[in-house]
Amino acid sequence: MINISNKLNTQYVNTNKINFKGSPQKIFNTAVETLQSTVEDFEKMKKLVIINGSPRHDSISNTYKALMAETEYYKNKFPELETAYFKLPKDMNGCFNCKTCIPRCVQKGDNLKDIIDAMEDASDVMLGSPVYLDMPTPQTVAFLTRLNCMAENTDRKFFANKVIHLVSTAFCSGTKTCIHAMMGACEMLGFTIKGRSSREYIVKWSDKKLRGGLSRNDAIWLDK
Repeated sequence: MINISNKLNTQYVNTNKINFKGSPQKIFNTAVETLQSTVEDFEKMKKLVIINGSPRHDSISNTYKALMAETEYYKNKFPELETAYFKLPKDMNGCFNCKTCIPRCVQKGDNLKDIIDAMEDASDVMLGSPVYLDMPTPQTVAFLTRLNCMAENTDRKFFANKVIHLVSTAFCSGTKTCIHAMMGACEMLGFTIKGRSSREYIVKWSDKKLRGGLSRNDAIWLDK
């Protein structure tokens, strides 16, 4: 649950009431380490599948940066970790409830099959989405609904032993509701959810003072 803006070179984060200032990458790593402070409670990761639900190109996507920062953290923790990265297409369809998804979804034209193939032997899955009107992006929602075929056809055993990691980014707010929306869907599918937290780090700022933001010099991190 992290909010980062790539326009701000120096940012502040409240980590256990200690003010921290540094580069965006260092802040990402600090935030990841804080949010994953219970990583020792996780079983050893063997394979991590990363799924990016942002419609933006990776070069300008804060969601991609957050996913990569967390991935780097886990790679340092588990040197033998295998990873696979997927970006959801903008035109991904949701479930049509066609009742023909045996053994898998019959829709074509996207990368769902490749993602499911990669997830089959994965120990962990990381899903990220920016906030769109307090919700995950349309392609993220569509992706989650399409996974229902694997849940129903395997009595949710396909996801039962896989740990889900949820990441959300936003301009000023909404990461908590976005995370909760994805978490609800993942619980229905049968994922294992560890390290739950209601903590949310939010930054409000804008050089042009748009949307009630603060100036660059007054940018602050709010711990909610």
